[in-house]
Amino acid sequence: MVLGAFPVALVAVLLVFATWSDGAFDIQHWAPVAVLACVLLAAVQLAGGLTRPSGPVLVGIAALWAFAALTLLSAAWAESAGRAWEGGARTVLYSALFTLGLLSLPDRRQVRAIGAGVILATVAIAFFTLGKMLTDGLDAFLAGRLDDPVGYRNATAALFAFATWPLIGAAAPRGANPALRAGAMTAAVLMLGLAFLTQSRGVLIGVAVGGAVSIAIGPERLRRAWLGVALIAAVGAASHELLTPYRAFDGGAGTVEAGDVSTAGNALLVICGATFLVGLCLAVLDNGLRGDENASGAMHRLAAWTLGAIAVVAAVGALAVSGDPFGYAGEKIDEFTSVESAADPGETRLGSVGGQRYDLWRVAVEEFRRRPLAGVGEGNYVFGYYRERETDRNLSVPHSLPFRLLSETGLLGLGLFATFLVAIGIAIARAARAAADPDRRLIAGLAAASAAVLAQASADWLWLIPGVMGLAFLALGLAARPETAEESVSASKDGPSPRRASLAWRIGLAAPLLALAVSCGALYLADVQVRIAREAKAEGRPGDQLAAARAAEDLDPVSVAPLYLQASALETLGARDAAREVLREALEREPDNFVTLALLGDLEVRDTNLRLARRHYRRASELNPLDAGLQELKNRGADVQG
Repeated sequence: MVLGAFPVALVAVLLVFATWSDGAFDIQHWAPVAVLACVLLAAVQLAGGLTRPSGPVLVGIAALWAFAALTLLSAAWAESAGRAWEGGARTVLYSALFTLGLLSLPDRRQVRAIGAGVILATVAIAFFTLGKMLTDGLDAFLAGRLDDPVGYRNATAALFAFATWPLIGAAAPRGANPALRAGAMTAAVLMLGLAFLTQSRGVLIGVAVGGAVSIAIGPERLRRAWLGVALIAAVGAASHELLTPYRAFDGGAGTVEAGDVSTAGNALLVICGATFLVGLCLAVLDNGLRGDENASGAMHRLAAWTLGAIAVVAAVGALAVSGDPFGYAGEKIDEFTSVESAADPGETRLGSVGGQRYDLWRVAVEEFRRRPLAGVGEGNYVFGYYRERETDRNLSVPHSLPFRLLSETGLLGLGLFATFLVAIGIAIARAARAAADPDRRLIAGLAAASAAVLAQASADWLWLIPGVMGLAFLALGLAARPETAEESVSASKDGPSPRRASLAWRIGLAAPLLALAVSCGALYLADVQVRIAREAKAEGRPGDQLAAARAAEDLDPVSVAPLYLQASALETLGARDAAREVLREALEREPDNFVTLALLGDLEVRDTNLRLARRHYRRASELNPLDAGLQELKNRGADVQG
């Protein structure tokens, strides 16, 4: 049993540790996990250990892998085949993580152990973060908002939202150990408090959707709802102190002091301590309650009606505060569509809808209209954005998974991914309905954890943060799997042994997995050589830089990054004509890449070919018209100097 859980446990541990490496954003952090996940899947498949899926599970897993194949194949029509290959490899990672959690754990005890381990590891990260705030946490904040441990504030919020509803579910059941119930409540309020410190607006979507999933499929629905309301209220009650770092930066002197972070940390510590004490008392009282069924039913109805009354009062209060709800809605629409709007000084970001997302999503829709069937190619949104943007923000993704799917993979990609989510949602709902309460709590918690991250990804670029998104896919696979445990036990004791898959079937599925592992490994090794080349460039070793860059191109023959490094090394070595040819090769690979054109312009300036330089700068400026530097270079004409 222990050996059977090893593959999933290993990748889960690696994903958790990845949160300290910028959420595994860089290839060097996520590509090895992708290689390992594919190899482990292939090994388990060859050994006959993968469960044969059927029904909605089969539909879902087929749709996900078809989506991964589409992202890789999009390199054939994308402007940048290198970006498509990298993005496709990332999708392979998510597909492999989901499949490992779904098909490689036939024993429910293993599912429970892995699921609980991931949540507890997230809790450990949260307490470590709190401890850092209480000691020397200034570096954990960026612009007054909690940035660590992921290094991207919205992803940090998603990480803590991921564990919130599983912990609330663990605190809900009557009869459980009071200390454990109180501890789960304490950890949940810590998660909510840390997420609040990020001032991420997208996490509001994640927490709401995660709560809806948890309450919909888990037992003790009223208890979960009440606990959620109570813990959110506790964070709200301490919001003034928690927002001290944000106010210091946004509404104060524009700087955050260590004392500001300590104030927020102390407030969070007080909330946690009070929650544990109150939770312990309530759990002891709740566990000791005994009454007849009529009294229990009356209490249940009272709790439900009270919760409904709170919702009504909150809605009426919101309408009263807004004054004119239609006017208020119009103001918010105007704020959202205005690319220059932002939160007023002293106002929290949670009440603002301004920013660049409208512009980002508008460009995504335009790209979808041009290529509606299969999109512009995985990772290739960036080219249309720089041509059509209305702000000077240098971004490369639409900050929304649905808009990303539309623009980069078109209706095919959006349809496959939606099919995957719907099919797995049906499978999870069926598993929860058939499971006993302990397994149902596990399913609900893991499904809610995954839903929180995926829902937040509708308004953030979490897809590019494998440390967080990978946990969501792993949890989703685990959530769809627990119901098969009893079938496995029953088959081994009371019925015939499950039919072992044929050797041809096992090899037929393992071979493409190993090919994908090789593909991800090549990307990783190419990135290693690119980093070696950059280090050699920084140290003034052009010969070593050129050798490493050429090695990177051998491993990744479609990317332009190795060519840039080769051109730089060749020019340093005095071979300017050879450098020019390398940059022209890069331009052939990506004709609409303004970076390549700007580099060619720079090279021609240094070679005193000013007319040719101006032509390159003009074309680069057409592809990125809001770049002030390119505009200046284009307008300087024959007076351009290097």
